[in-house]
Amino acid sequence: MSTQPIFDSLAWIGILLQLFLIVLLLRGPFRKYPLVLAYCVIQLALTALEYHFIRTNAYTRIYWTDEIVLNLLLFLMVITFTYRALGDSPLRAAMGKLLAVLCVIVLAVPFLIFKGPFFKATPWFNHTSQLLSFGAAILNLGLWSALVGNRRRDPQLLAVSAGLGVAVTGAAISYGVRGFVTRDWIWLPDVFMNVTFVACMVIWCWAFRPQRTPLASP
Repeated sequence: MSTQPIFDSLAWIGILLQLFLIVLLLRGPFRKYPLVLAYCVIQLALTALEYHFIRTNAYTRIYWTDEIVLNLLLFLMVITFTYRALGDSPLRAAMGKLLAVLCVIVLAVPFLIFKGPFFKATPWFNHTSQLLSFGAAILNLGLWSALVGNRRRDPQLLAVSAGLGVAVTGAAISYGVRGFVTRDWIWLPDVFMNVTFVACMVIWCWAFRPQRTPLASP
């Protein structure tokens, strides 16, 4: 049984949801969530680039470079949202410095621990993507803690972080499982990652849906 129809269906669903999400963001929320808009636009552009080079020798490197870029954007998104969720907490300044240090550490680790050649070997790309996704998933738990602990928590940010958590956790699990399955079953974690990405897009579309203005009392 060919799994290509599954991948194609998930890919088109993801593209349509991203286009719809961009429309929702451009109605106003993009000012508060520019990283979400940037992620969607860059994701669509990179997807088009991959399709253009899909039958060339450059495809593998382009694919993995795209994965690094997108996972880095998700990681930075978690960092930004966590800092915002702290609100006027007295710990905000200290946590901001801690988040900056964690960001530098995570960005340095792939070049210090994982074997190269950098930006060329598939294992390096896979380990780096897994690190970014796993780090984002762990930090997203901190984001949720900050949101729940904030009396003035933003319901929209809570929903956005939920979608973000689904995406980065799904990616982290998929990258980890890839190292334990044979080539015949490699499609399984890939499908799982695509499903969690679609789930993230659905949650984000719901988070940015137009809100009905309550009718004024007569």
